[in-house]
Amino acid sequence: MKKIFNLILLAGTAATLLFSCRPMDLDVHQLGAAPSEDQLSFSCAPSADTPNILELTNTSSVKGVALWDLGNGATAKGDKVSATYPFKGEYTVTMSLYTTGGFATVSQVVTVDSDDYGLLDTPGFNALTGGADAAEGKTWVFARYTEGHFGVGDVNAAPEANGPAWWKCPANGKDGSSLYDNKYTFIQKGTRLIWENKGYIYTNENGMNHLGVQGTPNAAVGDFDVPYTPAEGLTFNLDEAAGVLTLGGDAFLGFYTGVSEYNIITLDEHMLYVWCRSAAEPGNAWYFIFVPEDELVEPQPAPIEPKPESEPAWFRPNAPTNLLGMSLDYESWFSGADWAGGLEAGIAVKNDIVITVPEGIGGGEWMGQFKIHTKIPAGARERFDFSCNIASTQAGTATVKMTAADDPADDSFFYEGNIAVPAGGGVTFEQADKMLFDATESVLLVFDFGRFPAGSVITISDLCLQKHIPLSEKPEVVNFWPAATVTASQWFSGADWSGGLTADYQMLEGNGFELTVPEGTGGSEWMGQFALHSDIQALNAHRYEFSARIASTAAGTITVKISNDPEEEDAHLLNYDNAVGIVEGAVTYRLKDIYPKPLDADAVQLIFDFGRIPAGTKITVTDIVFQEYID
Repeated sequence: MKKIFNLILLAGTAATLLFSCRPMDLDVHQLGAAPSEDQLSFSCAPSADTPNILELTNTSSVKGVALWDLGNGATAKGDKVSATYPFKGEYTVTMSLYTTGGFATVSQVVTVDSDDYGLLDTPGFNALTGGADAAEGKTWVFARYTEGHFGVGDVNAAPEANGPAWWKCPANGKDGSSLYDNKYTFIQKGTRLIWENKGYIYTNENGMNHLGVQGTPNAAVGDFDVPYTPAEGLTFNLDEAAGVLTLGGDAFLGFYTGVSEYNIITLDEHMLYVWCRSAAEPGNAWYFIFVPEDELVEPQPAPIEPKPESEPAWFRPNAPTNLLGMSLDYESWFSGADWAGGLEAGIAVKNDIVITVPEGIGGGEWMGQFKIHTKIPAGARERFDFSCNIASTQAGTATVKMTAADDPADDSFFYEGNIAVPAGGGVTFEQADKMLFDATESVLLVFDFGRFPAGSVITISDLCLQKHIPLSEKPEVVNFWPAATVTASQWFSGADWSGGLTADYQMLEGNGFELTVPEGTGGSEWMGQFALHSDIQALNAHRYEFSARIASTAAGTITVKISNDPEEEDAHLLNYDNAVGIVEGAVTYRLKDIYPKPLDADAVQLIFDFGRIPAGTKITVTDIVFQEYID
């Protein structure tokens, strides 16, 4: 059985026009002779709404399946169908009647006396053509600057939902081919189509072979530019209900696939997005995005913003804003004047970094390098502050460089400069609001002491690398305690100091605790110790404040001690107070302007002693604050 027609439906046609390309319901009829033309007839009458919509009825003397060519580019199926004719003129309507014995056709010429543009005043037609007032129509071009304006996917895998899953053309990806020379003007009056293409269309090898015209390989973007001249007097049909755009005269949208029928994904005043089933490659669904010609604008690259003016920073070496951790990943390279390297500097890293310049140092810049790999990433144009203190037993000139660890060309850095360090003294080095134009995975801090005398002992302290904090926006003080890693230990004893007693306790939110003084506690200081061990570092050069809310079911006197963990004969002591009075109820205990003496505290611990509190007393310590003290 021959193919009837491609499905081409005009806007406004009723849902009854939809049908399969082949009659599939002939099994209701008995086998018999083929119908003849004289057995076929149909009537034609204007609809009640407008004479431009005709009601067609099969009046044949034999039964079968009626398929219609409505003469306006649309087809339909059924004994009763509607045909829409927005424009006056004569139209040849053909009905084909299929029976199990064969088919026959009959035709009539119907006359439409006047235009009815109201039938085209629909959202789809207006978006596509610009409406009845756009006498010159509306011109569409490939959305070449949009990724996926041209692409391909699997026609058998929900093509409308999945889109061009196999390949999407990048923005302007076919620049240099004839694809972008194709443009289409849709005019509402007469449903006219003007196709301009500068004499060429674009397609792949399968498309070229299907078209039967030899093209020229495009060396720049691949595939072929093929000579092709569009026909004159082209028309189009738009079926908004079915979501189908059909181009007349075998026209197609720029890239040849062998079809003229396109399924609409999006049609509005700013975009026409369609896909089609390729006849040249039956498994392929090709996708095209068009925009109005006057809306096609090549995006301009974003201008490079000028580097902002630097502004002062508030440096906080011991605050959470300091990105440098307690442990450092470092390397060193010291050399004599021959640049051969191989000298071993004395290096000790604890709270501070202490470097002893080795004998044989060459005396030139970059002959005494010490590098810290921070492993701190920096985004492009992300702003940072860096500060440290450099002291030396002998005078010399240090180099400090803040750069990108992944910059092999060594031409991308935040800062590089020299610092004169006096003998026996220290210099605070600060660089605020520095940035890179390109991102890096790790900031690298480089110090050079090649110009210091051998034997110089150099101390680097108070290292601070932070994202820029403007001095004008001094941040709120941060309580280190709630976010710290805290563990607890205890030692309770009777009067014989043998220990062995255990207090029932539980940790609370915010790293507080609750405990009950055990029976048998001896009644003296240090017979009821409960310690909180943190990972908070406290520096001798900084000042801190501490407070805690202490609730108790009995009055008494406790001890509060703040020191390093582990204790080293009070070498890092911040506070010791053995006369803290508590009441039956709650008190808040506060300290300010405290600091570890005489050395930094690597890890702060809080020691509470409840040895003088009656057994059975319930103690609750909450709202603990340990933070930098700021006047």
